[in-house]
Formats: sequence, structure tokens, C-alpha cells
Amino acid sequence: LFLIFRGFRSLVCQVHLFASMDEQLIDAICERLQPTLFTPGTDVMQEGDRVNEMLFIVRGHLKTITTNGGGGGVLNVGKLGPGLFCGEELLPWALDPKSGEIFPYSTLTVIAETEVEAFALKAEDLKFVATRFRRLHSKQVQHTFRHYSQRWRTWAACSIQAAWRRFVNRKLEEARRKEEESMKAPTGQ
Repeated sequence: LFLIFRGFRSLVCQVHLFASMDEQLIDAICERLQPTLFTPGTDVMQEGDRVNEMLFIVRGHLKTITTNGGGGGVLNVGKLGPGLFCGEELLPWALDPKSGEIFPYSTLTVIAETEVEAFALKAEDLKFVATRFRRLHSKQVQHTFRHYSQRWRTWAACSIQAAWRRFVNRKLEEARRKEEESMKAPTGQ
């Protein structure tokens, strides 16, 4: 049994988020993880549905799709592979002692591209671990979480793209204004 748990633990530590955590916290999480398997084409979660678990991918790939809240048009398509996770909307919910029984909504649609082996951490189990281990609230853990979060990466990419568009538009407007001014300026004849 110890060897099975140790092997299970080594698989869990392949997930980047868990690699830097201390052994007690990893053990508490490992005790609650459930192995999960998805076949290609399986809908793992839908944007706008309630998130009731986090998935930590060990093998295979998931496709993520973010839309404008279902309002039309795809904003971002991504891929999650071994060592990454989805369902991160649960972490702020679990860390908030005042959060109720209503789970947060998913910000993306996730579909299995290949056969996927993952570990599922149910919302209630994450809440239990978060209340028992205050280290989960540390800035280092939250920074690691954001670094590997698909949602945070999407937000960062969209912010960078929006800033670039503003910069380019501002430069084009300045160039157009200078050109108009040069055309209006009297020539020295």
C-alpha cells in the first residue's frame, strides 16, 4: 500500500502546482484525489456551467475554448497537457471562508483531444484542505497557481494584445495627424 501511495504521490508531483508544496499538504491532497480517465472528444466542462472539481493532467491533452461569455465568437483556444490543470475557478472559492455551497462558473469549455489520465479534486475536498492548511493561502502558492493557470494566461495574453492595439492605433493616429499638419502648412513660395 505504501508503494502504491508513493507512486501515486510521484504522479501528483508531476503537476507543477504541487511540485513546490510541502509533503503534509501534498499528502492531504493525495488522500482526496480520484483518478479519472477521459476518451477523445469527451466534454470535460462547459463554459458557464458550475465547476465542481479541479483536474490535474498526468497524461494526454485537453483543448480549451474561451468565448465572450457565450455571446458569440471564440476569444482563445488553448491546450492543456501533462503537469497542467483546469477548474482553477475553484481555488478562490475554496480560499474564501465566506463562500457558500454555490460553486463558481467555468470560464472555458474543456474537451479531451486525446485519451487523458487526470486526477480530480472535488470542490468539497479542496475546501477541506484549504481550511486545514493555511499555507495554501501563501503568496508563493498563489503565484505558482497563477503561473500555470490557463485562465490567467488567457487574461494576460488578451491584456497584452489590447495594449499593443492601443499602441499601434495611437502611433497611426499621430502619423496621420502629422501628415495632415504637413499638408496644411504653407509652403515657402
